Amino acid sequence: MIKNACAGALLGLMFHGAAIAANQDAPLVLTTSFDSIKGKFGQTSETTARSFTVGLTLVGENTRLSAFLPYITLEGPGTVINGAVTGGAGGQRRSVKGVGDMLITASRDVVGTIQSKGFHLAATGLIKLPTGDDKQGLGTGKTDYAAQADMAYRFQNGVSLTLNAGRQYYGQTPQLKLLDGNYTTAGIQVPLGSSLLMTVSAIQRDRILQTAQERRERNLAFIYGLSRTSAVQLGMTTGSTTASPDRAISLSLITQLD
Repeated sequence: MIKNACAGALLGLMFHGAAIAANQDAPLVLTTSFDSIKGKFGQTSETTARSFTVGLTLVGENTRLSAFLPYITLEGPGTVINGAVTGGAGGQRRSVKGVGDMLITASRDVVGTIQSKGFHLAATGLIKLPTGDDKQGLGTGKTDYAAQADMAYRFQNGVSLTLNAGRQYYGQTPQLKLLDGNYTTAGIQVPLGSSLLMTVSAIQRDRILQTAQERRERNLAFIYGLSRTSAVQLGMTTGSTTASPDRAISLSLITQLD
């Protein structure tokens, strides 16, 4: 599903890994990804959500503007919220498919750039539009907002320390009383060769529902540069609370368009 903690994270990792040439004027980057999430999410029965997401990113010298739209298959009582899954209203079991909520992000570099060594700081705004059917659990039917700071320090050997910290503001619905909250993602990126990058990260997010636990997850991902204009990412996430997925797997392809 779309990772709203940093929707442009894969793009940033790609530039750090030098898999995409970032010195062109406003290149357009296409991202396609398949994600599968499974877990009970605090309920008695299991929910499985799968999505195929298409994203476009316009990359400027110090700015990035992205839009992501998923097509979701949902089986179980859960509800998809910002690319994650939480307990659904009333626990009604579903077997549905359709377009999910669209995510739009805008980032601007404040210090450094995403492909340079040393310290980098960027400010990111995120808007989730209610394009998914909330009655089917494919969205909330409301517009959500988030503000986020993206920080990284890249050493001369290519190793990077990263920290994304933000706050999510949810649109309220009669069925789901969603709680605004903070989230952080801390990680390390290690080059394993000229074309291969490994990332390890820990994710923490405040509880979304009053009756739910906070989310705590761990992610391991590998990004392989197929060329200077394309790369593939394989990632796996596991959770350690009842609000987190038991397992999430993602496969993404990112390509710079001419």
